[in-house]
Amino acid sequence: MRTGSPLGLFWCRRDRQVKAKAVVYPRVLPLTNCPLVDTLGKDESTRFQSERLYQAATEGITKTLRLYRQGDPTRLIHWRTSARLGALQVRELEVITGSQEIIICLDSGGSWEEEDFERAVVAAGSLYVYAARCQLNVQLWTAATGLLHGNRVVLEALAATSPEEDSRGNSLPSLPLIWLTQNLPKPDTLPGGSRWVLFPRAVFDCQLLATVNTAGLVINGEQSLERELQKPI
Repeated sequence: MRTGSPLGLFWCRRDRQVKAKAVVYPRVLPLTNCPLVDTLGKDESTRFQSERLYQAATEGITKTLRLYRQGDPTRLIHWRTSARLGALQVRELEVITGSQEIIICLDSGGSWEEEDFERAVVAAGSLYVYAARCQLNVQLWTAATGLLHGNRVVLEALAATSPEEDSRGNSLPSLPLIWLTQNLPKPDTLPGGSRWVLFPRAVFDCQLLATVNTAGLVINGEQSLERELQKPI
């Protein structure tokens, strides 16, 4: 701490011990495509098809203006209004096309092998950032936090999560979701149109896949996670 108080005639410097918190964010993989996200919800109806050009537009689809929130794309800032009001304002766009809600759910309440859980955390963060970059309405769910939104909030939650954490009454959403787990979901436990990402244990019976009524990915632990997340479901 450096100060010129009280008279400003000389500087005084003192050391102080203060509490600090270091957040180690999970790695975010640079996914260029992800069929897992791109096809979510298409089993239910063709109305969920995405029109990327429409989502990337900046004119003609503004519903209202609101205050800027952490994680909002800067291209949506309405600079003229922001200058007049003295606070950043962003366009709230009409949502009329596909994959309106994408929820990435990490099975943090289940049991995991430590290395697989770390890979699942990286996968969850990477899927979230990819969906946000595609201008999709994406949220993250964990057993301890429930639904979260915003890049920094999501990455901090993933940095703090751990296996077998208390669910605190946070039940799974009823919308199509992406379920990251080390245990295959039982039939009819996931909403229609959902996807799953399985990080199998060392001993895994592949015949169990035939009992699951939703599509998903089985992650090969010997391959690059970035490559695995970009392969067809």
